[in-house]
Order: sequence, then C-alpha cells, then structure tokens
Amino acid sequence: MSRIACSTLALLAASLCSQAGAETTRVELGWGNITPCSKVEWRNDGIFGTPSPTVVTAEQRVHAYAVVETPTVAGIQNDIQQCAVQGAAAAGLAAILASPAGAMPAFQAQFDSCIQERAQSYLSLSLEVSEGECMW
Repeated sequence: MSRIACSTLALLAASLCSQAGAETTRVELGWGNITPCSKVEWRNDGIFGTPSPTVVTAEQRVHAYAVVETPTVAGIQNDIQQCAVQGAAAAGLAAILASPAGAMPAFQAQFDSCIQERAQSYLSLSLEVSEGECMW
C-alpha cells in the first residue's frame, strides 16, 4: 500500500478508536494581555471626606482557542465502504473475479484517491479569540 494511503488509513483508524460520535473539542492555546481596563470610582477620601474620582486600572486578558471538529464513526465507515465500491468499479468485477491480485492496482489507486479526498474533510480546525476580560 502506498505511504500516503497507510497514513490516511492510520488517521482513520485513530479516529475510529478515539471517537464514538461527532464531537467538537475546544482547546485553550493560551492567553495574553491587551490594553488595560480602566474605570473611575468615586471614593469618599477627598478633603473633609468628600467624594473624589479615582481612576482604577486592571489587566485585560484575551484567551485563544482551537476548535476541532471530528467525524462520526458511521461517517468514516460509510466513506470506506463507498471508496471500496468505487475501487471495485474502477478495477472491474470481471477482473476482480478472474485475478484478484491483477485487479488490485486499479482498485487500490481508486480507493486511495477516494479516501484521501474524503479524509481532507475529516478534521475541521478553527481558531477563536475570547472577548477581553478585565481582571478587577
């Protein structure tokens, strides 16, 4: 089997083993500070206890996340079956029955191509950044 097909099938097998259904996972990548928050507080610490404005500042953080969507097991199994059907059609039923080993290159070429095309949609990755959070 070609190296690409082996790695594709390994990814499919890993997905089959680790995923029982469709799942969205949100992974925190880290956080960082942006422009500090500020606000005015009125305190009774002015002359003779009168209210006075005081500017208060705090860190403002944002968090970065990776959102990963993985396929369902049923979806992967269906894709494998559909690619096997396409491979068999490309190899030809008569050729498969007459000489399975001889039909294998045509079957494998079509199957590999189909699996690679479908596997590209298996993992969806997007990045998100949270709203700023003031650390009062």
